[in-house]
Amino acid sequence: MAQVKCPNCSRQFVRRVSIVGSAETLLGIFFVYPFRCQLCGMRFRMPQWGVRYVRVPEDKREYDRLPTSFPLAFHANNMTGQGTALEVSMGGCSFSSTMQLASGTVLQMELHVADSVNPIVVDAAVVRYARERLIGVEFLQWQESERDRLQLFVRGLLIGRGG
Repeated sequence: MAQVKCPNCSRQFVRRVSIVGSAETLLGIFFVYPFRCQLCGMRFRMPQWGVRYVRVPEDKREYDRLPTSFPLAFHANNMTGQGTALEVSMGGCSFSSTMQLASGTVLQMELHVADSVNPIVVDAAVVRYARERLIGVEFLQWQESERDRLQLFVRGLLIGRGG
């Protein structure tokens, strides 16, 4: 099977994602499957002749979660907190914190991925789950330049793990 490349950025960091809708279900019969680039975020379909993917309904994530550890800060309403990132992707991150946050809370975040550079600023992230000290957020809005900076960081993590 040939390595799938993103048609937008030509990178090989793509992930097969869940089929959505009847058109993609039909295309699956003909070995055409949906993928998402882990860097630029483009969702596309590609033929994979003779390949049948096993359905894993529990994991509907569109991005791979990459283990990491760096400090972060967040602001919500009139509250400020800190934490440590445990996993990151272009779609969001999970982190530990002593602050109690409720699902649905919208945060502004600063990701301190390295001491030598300014933090990556996420203008809006929503809390998708909060269990004890573990919090998972989905990134919703940021400046394009900040997204590009996170993309460089994630690319380094992907290259480091071997793609």
